[in-house]
Parts: sequence; C-alpha cells; structure tokens
Amino acid sequence: MGRFNPPYLGAAYYPEVWPLEQVDEDVRLMVDVGLNVARLAEFAWSSLEPEEGRVELDWLRRVVDKLGEAGIATILCTPSCTPPAWLTEKYPEVMVVDYRGVRAQHGSRRHVCPLNPAYRDLCGRITARLGETFGRDERVIGWQIDNEVHVWEGWGCYCPHCMQAFRDELRRRFRDIGKLNEGWGTNLWSQTYQTFKQIPAPRPGVCHHPSLLAAWARFQNESLVDYVRHQADILHRHVTQPVGTDMMPILEVSYEQMHRSLDLVQYNHYDGMEDLWRQVFWMDYVRPVMKSPFWNTETSTCWNGGTSANGYREPGFCRANSWLPIALGGEANLYWLWRGHRSGQELMHGSVISTCGRPMHVTEEVREVSAGFSAAKDFINGTRPAGPGIAVHLSSLAWTHFRFQPVAPDLDYVGVMQEKVYRPMMAAHLRADIVDPSAALDGYRVVFSPLLPALDEGGLQERLRSWIEGGGTWIAGPLTDIRTIEGTKPTGAPFKYLEEWTGVSCRYELPGAPRDFRIEWADGVVSQGSVWYAGLEPGAAEAWAVYGDGPLKGLAAVTESGVGKGKIIVLGTLPRPEELTRLLLRIAAGAGIYPAAEASSNVLVVPRKGSAGSGFIVVEVQNEKGKLTLPAPAYNLLDCRAYSGEVELHPYQVMVLRQ
Repeated sequence: MGRFNPPYLGAAYYPEVWPLEQVDEDVRLMVDVGLNVARLAEFAWSSLEPEEGRVELDWLRRVVDKLGEAGIATILCTPSCTPPAWLTEKYPEVMVVDYRGVRAQHGSRRHVCPLNPAYRDLCGRITARLGETFGRDERVIGWQIDNEVHVWEGWGCYCPHCMQAFRDELRRRFRDIGKLNEGWGTNLWSQTYQTFKQIPAPRPGVCHHPSLLAAWARFQNESLVDYVRHQADILHRHVTQPVGTDMMPILEVSYEQMHRSLDLVQYNHYDGMEDLWRQVFWMDYVRPVMKSPFWNTETSTCWNGGTSANGYREPGFCRANSWLPIALGGEANLYWLWRGHRSGQELMHGSVISTCGRPMHVTEEVREVSAGFSAAKDFINGTRPAGPGIAVHLSSLAWTHFRFQPVAPDLDYVGVMQEKVYRPMMAAHLRADIVDPSAALDGYRVVFSPLLPALDEGGLQERLRSWIEGGGTWIAGPLTDIRTIEGTKPTGAPFKYLEEWTGVSCRYELPGAPRDFRIEWADGVVSQGSVWYAGLEPGAAEAWAVYGDGPLKGLAAVTESGVGKGKIIVLGTLPRPEELTRLLLRIAAGAGIYPAAEASSNVLVVPRKGSAGSGFIVVEVQNEKGKLTLPAPAYNLLDCRAYSGEVELHPYQVMVLRQ
C-alpha cells in the first residue's frame, strides 16, 4: 500500500466558498477529528475556470498540498454537474429542455443535456486539464466524475439533439421500422409507424405505449452512461488513480452499464433511522458490481437538509451508519459535508463541524469512528465479506418495466424487493449478493429471481439454464419470465421459458387485490400469499404448497422441478415474510448454506475472511438492544475485550470480532 491507506474516513470539502486562509484551520480540525480523505471540486467550475479558457488550478493545488502534508488524501471531482454562468450565457443550448419544451435556467445542478456536443467539448477540456495536473499526484487517491447523474425530472431531455438521438438509437437497434412495429406490437390503437421520424418522445400525462415509454427510459439511461464514459475516457488517458462516479440508490440509471467504463463504485445515500436497514440491501448490491471495494462517497452525519433541516437522528446513528459500508465490503465512508454551508440551497444540511467551525453534537461520534477504523484497519484491509452462496437478481430494466406497467395495483418494485424479499432474508441472517442479470453465476449455489420480467436481459436465459443443469437451485417468481425485453407478453404461454424448463403450466392468474389468498403448505402450515397469484398445474413437479381458497383453490402456489443436476422452485405468489423466511432457510440448507449467525433480527452480522484471519463485523441497525450468539470465542478490536457465548448489544453498537 502507498502513503494513504484504507479504510478512509472523510468528507466533502468546499474551500472555494471560504477564504483561502481558512484552509489551514479546516485541515487542523480534520486532523483533530480523525479524517484521512477529503473530496474536492465537484461544484467548483466557476472557480476552476472563471472565464472560458482561463483555467486557474493554483488554489486547488494549494489545498491538495495542505491536505497531503497533514496526511489527508484527496478525491478529485470533475465539475460538470454545475456549469458556470459564462458557459450557460454563451452556450444556452446546452441546458436541458423538459417535456413541456421549457429550457432550464442557470443556477441548479445536473440541468444540462448529457448529449449536447458543445457541453461535451467544454467538459472534456476542464476534465483533461485536471487530469493532466493531478493525474499522477500520489496525494490524489481517486476521481469522481460529475455528481449523482440522474434523469432530469424523471423524464430527461427533450431538446432537438436528444429527440434525434433517440430515433437514431431505435434505428440502430431495430434497423427496420417493421421490426420495431413487430417487437412492440404497434397495431394496437393504430400506433404502427411508417418511419422512425414518426416516433414521438413520450411525455407524462399521455397514455403512451409502454414499450415506447420503456425505450425512452432506456435511451435516457444510455445517454447518461455515455456522458460519464466520455469523461472517463479522457481521465484514463491522463491519470493513474481509479475513476468512478457517485451514484444514488435508484435504478433509473443502470449500475451495470455505468461501470463498464469505470474502475470502482462510488455510492451516496441519505437514509435515516427508520430506513437504515435499507442500506444493507443497497450495499449488498453495489459490492458485487466490481471486484474493487466500493466507496460510500456521501452520507449524512446527523440530518439531511436544503433550506431547512430534515430530521434529527439519535446518538449512535452516525457510528452505525459510518461502519455499514466498511462491514459490507467498502473501504471508504465520506460525510456530506465537512463544514456547514453559509449560503445557498443546502445551507441547513448536517455536517461534521458547524458553519462557524464549532463541533456539532456528532463530532465526537465521528472521532470515535475514526479511532475504530484505525484500531481495526489490519483486519478490515486483510479480510473481505465471505462469499454468501446466494444471489438475488435486481434489474434496472425490471424497474423500468414495472414503472410503466406495474402489473399489480401500486406495485413498487424496489419496495417489494426490499421489504418483502430482502428483509426476510436479512432477519434470518441469510447473507446474499444482489446482482444484475448480466452478472456471472459462478460461485452461487442458490439464485433467487423475484419480479424479473425478462429472462433474456443480459443474456441471462442461456447462462441460467446451464447453471441450473450443473447443479444450481433457482427460485423463480413471482412475476418472473412474463415479458420480452421490449415489455410485451410472450404469446405461447404466460411464461416465456418456465413451462418448457419445468413442465409446470399456469392455468390462470389473479392480481393481489382486493384481497390475498390462502396458501396451504404440504407440511400443514397455512399462510397467505401477496403481490400476485399464478395458479400452477405441477404436472410431474412436486407441489410444495397449494391455494386454499378463491378461484385458484387446489392449484399449486409453489412447485419444485428437477432440471439436470439442479432444481427450479417456482413461486406463483410471494409468501408473507415469515413463510418466505422459512422457505428460504429450507432451500438454502438443501444447498449447504446456513445463516451467518444466531442473532436477533436487528443485528447485522457480516462474516469476513482473508489473510488477516476470520471473524465478523457486527452492527445494530434499528436503535434497539440486540443479541448475538458467537460460535467460538472472539476478540473485539474496538474495546479490546474477549467475548464468547451470548453477547448483548447496545443500540447502534458496532463490534469487530476477530476469531
């Protein structure tokens, strides 16, 4: 390792908004609190290039120097999220145009067209200058492109350039307008097109064809992926440090596609006390995207806020929140922000120190986290989360399909995946990787694909069938294999592949409204399903559960079929959490996979292994007391004590246990 080593604890720092002579005081305070990395320049374009062509980097160099001299590394950002006034005045055409035809005004952020050639050129110039200047500076440990790239107002840019690029993309994909009409099924409602020029850019409030809506969403995603790739290509010509872009926990932009041109995952989140457990879900998703450890580039110390503060968080929250990324395979946790802003749209956001440089009520907690990172650094750097053996599919395309055709009333794809699929697994301490359909399946013994409409996504269908025949256990459904890539239904059967693979057929289906239906399990347990109901005729398959009432009474709700050396479990409905937990424990045990620990459901236990030995990082995530039963004696690196047997945890307590 070099001079600056993980784990990294830091914050976003905006020296451009303060007198330069204040940097010395900020650096002194950072050292005092225990930070070892700062993130700079993401919104600093007007300071980096006050006039077109006049680039001033001396002030940034001085800040990087002062931080480095104090032992604090720098993550540098490209400033393309917030163009300066001279740019938007001289090149007004770079601003995004919304679906109403209104061009954005200067003064927001991420309000530029990602495909505009003039903006691409201007971003490229400042990116190249930064890369040339700092690309081999040992004090700079990495790069962040832009900031939280997202689709403008959820719908994207409607400028003439984007409209043409959208049609060009459809022409590239389908080549012939007849193939598009066939793929989308446009005869319905007389939507057949004679030319690609006739295809509209869809707008909210219009009952558009769902395949058109999905195609537009995919185009907006790909535009942002290409926008980031453009800057990544420039940086990779000049820098030796890893390059990433900080992304939020939303699926309108594909993590898998975005990171094809990047070196590491950078991830931002702002969940509070009630929802902290959701971050375990997202970190289990970002961890497998790339082989390198991810960086949690933004999270709050205490509260979020814009022009008003948004919610107090109890003592201990900052501790647990800061340790989560490290426990789950990350190597950096950075707060937003270091010193509270004195003006602007986010002047009430929580920070490490106050606007006037005084400690916040959480500053001592940050100091405690820093001390803990230091005490456990050898174990953290010398171990990784143990391979869980279970993968759960999560798909940006599935999110898009369910956005425009929810299938069941008010179906919230991410909400169902988190609350009804992942949380029961988390409560049972079944650790899992959450993976894109394009991900390799090697190393997994169980793969769970709930709400995955299109099995052709990412070439999954062929790889999945081979993996099952080789001995894997696949849990399919509900609402899996029900759509083509274009969002249309297969016509030969309700499922495109499942009936052929399993011999199980679907007689008919019901939505999970206005009521749920009873499930009677083969072992006598009676429960209920949720979300969706497919009535299955098992054929030669084994019925694990049947419906006990309603039009589906007597039809199978859950089946098991042998396929080659493996098996497929089809879920016609999503069992309630307690029954899903029981089902998953049974399936996992059959594959030789067991819970990571014996602990209360509010305690996250992450087994870790590596050159530094083995053990656990434990985090209480619900601000409650918890319990953990250790399988063998262990030493807690944070309090220098040995533990064995049953251990009681305090709210938001963290333990780093080396066995």
